Amino acid sequence: MNNFISLYGEVLDYPQQASIDKKGTEYYKFNLAVQRESGIIDILPIVVEEDTAAYNALADIDEKGEVVGAQLLITGEIRTRNIKDKLDISVRAFSIQEDDDYKGITNQVVITGFLCKEVPIRETPRGLLIADLLLAVHREDGSQLSDYIPSIMWNGTATRATEKLHVGDCIEAVGRLQSREYIKDLGDRGKEPRTCYELSVNQYELQKKKETA
Repeated sequence: MNNFISLYGEVLDYPQQASIDKKGTEYYKFNLAVQRESGIIDILPIVVEEDTAAYNALADIDEKGEVVGAQLLITGEIRTRNIKDKLDISVRAFSIQEDDDYKGITNQVVITGFLCKEVPIRETPRGLLIADLLLAVHREDGSQLSDYIPSIMWNGTATRATEKLHVGDCIEAVGRLQSREYIKDLGDRGKEPRTCYELSVNQYELQKKKETA
């Protein structure tokens, strides 16, 4: 599997229908509050496809009690799509389990993707070094589609990535999916609060290129 995410957190709102695909399949969306070790809360969008194991598990939880406030362990994939020139990012849930006593890692991502652009590095006002990456992760569902996942690296990891990685390189990246709020300047239309989602990479490994005959 080249796209894996595991999350544990609290359901913040009741799942609502988010979209219907060309085949008529319905997708439901809700927000999950996931706490970091530092205490910071990431609010992450979860999408569930109807008539799947994850959907049925969520329905069972709803029948037994209130979904909002439930503590869920979720595994799935990071999915992206373009909506009106904006990158929409969510977690497609494949399994959902209610667990009030979970003590493991609350937010873990492992993806294998191809670098879409050169890696720039910048320095924050606090003196931290950040490298921005965009990784193309091929789906394994036979659709021949890819998910484009914005990613960041910090300090020494960022410096090494800038020096060693190039467009087209394939890497395995391990980290967490995080949310970040910011203010978008719309010029004459004023300013607008927005939320972006990105993979904060703790470590990465360059994958060997496959030899061609």
